[in-house]
Amino acid sequence: MMMQKEEKMVFVLLLMALGSLAVAFWAFSSDDGSDDNISDSEFQEEYDAGISALVEGLVQEIKPTNSGGHLLITIDSSPTPLFISRQAGAEKLLEVLKRGDRIRAKGMQRDYQGQKEIEVTRPSDVKILN
Repeated sequence: MMMQKEEKMVFVLLLMALGSLAVAFWAFSSDDGSDDNISDSEFQEEYDAGISALVEGLVQEIKPTNSGGHLLITIDSSPTPLFISRQAGAEKLLEVLKRGDRIRAKGMQRDYQGQKEIEVTRPSDVKILN
């Protein structure tokens, strides 16, 4: 059974539409935080962009940045502060997080003005444990 020229064109257009929908779904899907199974073996893994870090501890200090609506959080188990950008849910965390809360955060270790910090990039990468 041979397809006619019009049928082939419709088939190709259908594949293109399905491909576009798949890309749109992947790009615009919400980050629901369903990745709750973070193991301690992921603590320090090297990636091309830097070092991935997983930290857990009690919040000692929550400090909003002077501009941009970001947060710097210091926890007791790590000398490296957490940098949580506005896009990663800093405003929401500022409302619910308080000193003494136990949190688990996953991010990339970066240098900012000569100081090391762990940069959190997604809202689901910070979990309040208590």
